[in-house]
Amino acid sequence: MNSTQLKKRLLGASVLAIIVASAGFVYAQQVNVVKTRVTNKDYHTVQDGDTLYDLSGRFMSDVYQWPKLWSYNPHITNPHWIYPGDIVYLRDGGVPSPSGPQIVRSNPTQRTELHVAVGGFIEPEQLKYVGRIVASPKQAVMLADMDTVWVGFGDGAYTAKEREDLKDDERVPMKSSDKEVQVGDRFAIVRQVDTLTDEDNEDNVLGHKYVVLGSLTVKELSKKYLHTAEIDQSWYDMKRGDLLIPYEQQLKQVQIIQSEQDMVAKIVDTLEPRIHLGEMHYVYINKGAKDNVRTGNRFYVFQKREGLDFLDEKPAEEIPWDRIGQVLLIDVREDYSMGIVIDSKREILMGDRLEMYQGY
Repeated sequence: MNSTQLKKRLLGASVLAIIVASAGFVYAQQVNVVKTRVTNKDYHTVQDGDTLYDLSGRFMSDVYQWPKLWSYNPHITNPHWIYPGDIVYLRDGGVPSPSGPQIVRSNPTQRTELHVAVGGFIEPEQLKYVGRIVASPKQAVMLADMDTVWVGFGDGAYTAKEREDLKDDERVPMKSSDKEVQVGDRFAIVRQVDTLTDEDNEDNVLGHKYVVLGSLTVKELSKKYLHTAEIDQSWYDMKRGDLLIPYEQQLKQVQIIQSEQDMVAKIVDTLEPRIHLGEMHYVYINKGAKDNVRTGNRFYVFQKREGLDFLDEKPAEEIPWDRIGQVLLIDVREDYSMGIVIDSKREILMGDRLEMYQGY
């Protein structure tokens, strides 16, 4: 290679390097512009494959902030189901709406009510079921909104083959409906997921925990075959064999009310199996209607924790109590209540101390 050819090659490489570098610079500028434009938007139009989990990671830099993102979108009744073309608001107050889950903080200038799906409860006695999802034309194990299912009630909750194959104690006893089932009747779909026992005596059953999976409406009755119904609400995946009880409104409007007394309680369970709890997570507390608590009461959450200790370490006695969050009661039963975490400055844990004060 002579000197002229070498100069041409070096010149070409230099021009190419400039072009590549320039292209890289322009691309970086474009990325920054796009990023700035996206984060300044108040909303996102759902694309195919989007989930609230992914969107919270993209717009809030933390996938575990999806409950907060959901709280900004009262029109989304089920966080597991969003569809292309839906609008997802990225900031609180993005859309005025009288319904849907909203985040509440302890501040008199903010909203004082919450619309939320309850999703579960604890009862001291086992439920009396009235029916059961027996089958479905859907060629999938899991069932969800808009799926057609075939249901049975009372003695018809199990097919003749099931009654032959299953022992009596393997079949869930069914309570006869108070009235004959009619087209248009609605039933809650539930599943027992746990049993609460005494910490000191596991044989002492304190309550039975149920999750409300969704609801269905009866569409067609048959004297010869199973009845036809359609799932009209779902918070969790359902399957054949899930049980039916009379419908109770699950989307509730909860108004914050002042407490009439001081009280100490504790968190005894969670709706979903999890260790760390934060805002918009559901918890159960060991106080109910017989203790004179009411839907809309608030409890402060307290912990004794040294910041660097592991979560399961017992703190030193000298560590003072630290107030770390709040729980709002959204569904009160006789012995237990369900609440939702409306404020937290660090992880809330099972067994944490709760305090309610008169007049607050």
